[in-house]
Amino acid sequence: MTSLYDIKRQGWRIECGDKCVLKHHGKSTECVLVDISISGALVSCAEDFSEDIHPGDVCGIHLCGDSQVCPSEIECRVVRRDSACIGLQFPL
Repeated sequence: MTSLYDIKRQGWRIECGDKCVLKHHGKSTECVLVDISISGALVSCAEDFSEDIHPGDVCGIHLCGDSQVCPSEIECRVVRRDSACIGLQFPL
């Protein structure tokens, strides 16, 4: 069965390499924004931070490396995680 995320993921993704800040359960860390689309983003974080993140978790992302510079936090849901990256879905 194809999920709504799988269908939307077929959209254009823009490769970035920029820094971002990911927040999860009261902790935050700087990550690398691997790519981004209108429906979500793929981020790479330190493994010691990402090991506690699981599909279905809700987290927040700041789309720059300093949450003071870009204070808008985007709520997102974790849709996948492997040892290297975390797939995030933005709200519809």
